[in-house]
Amino acid sequence: MTFFDPEWLVRIATAILLLAYFIRDELKLRLMIIAATLVYNLYYWLVPDPPLWESVIGGFLMVAVNLYVLFQVMLDRTTLRMSDEEKGLFAAFETLTPGQFRRVLKTAQWRKVGDIAQVHEVGEAQEHQLTIQGEPSAKLYFIFDGPIRVSKGKHCFGLPQGNFVGEVAYVLQGPATATTWAPSGTYYVEWDASGLRKLGEKHPALGNALNSLLTRDLAEKLKESYRPDDALLLE
Repeated sequence: MTFFDPEWLVRIATAILLLAYFIRDELKLRLMIIAATLVYNLYYWLVPDPPLWESVIGGFLMVAVNLYVLFQVMLDRTTLRMSDEEKGLFAAFETLTPGQFRRVLKTAQWRKVGDIAQVHEVGEAQEHQLTIQGEPSAKLYFIFDGPIRVSKGKHCFGLPQGNFVGEVAYVLQGPATATTWAPSGTYYVEWDASGLRKLGEKHPALGNALNSLLTRDLAEKLKESYRPDDALLLE
């Protein structure tokens, strides 16, 4: 007496595949396609005599392709394989998915003042000039560690770490609204503005998320109103 009819393997695989077509989430969809393919392969291997090896091999190739895409989908959704510094930077890019952030990260340059050539003396401290008020800015910066000095009109004040610099020039594609200096030891990240815009044009969802992030950052700065008398002044 047969306890299980092998023909049910085909019915089960077909049911899984039909259910997969109703799923919009790509991760779940890929998992169900893999499951259905493996059940089909079980039938091709166990039932025919001899087994349908071409179908079995084709099925495993389909599983391999779906596993590769599944891995890419997981990378887009998780911070897997990011370093601690990269995870710290990702925390500032709240509007981007991990996958979008990885694309932005590929064009980033990590800098530390004192390790680069363009420095000049201001008193006893070395500073690197990031932007010049009224002049175009070819870069977008994020201050990762250490405050910076800002000069706007007649006012000079400090800006703490965790802020973007040059975001107004980037979003509006106009001149910088302030002159900024990074003191010696400041650790920051920079992007080529034109390259970042091209990346946003190539991936519209990424571009919209990045513009939303920078606009929100600017709004927060206006809300906080960094005034010389209550900002972090640099010695």
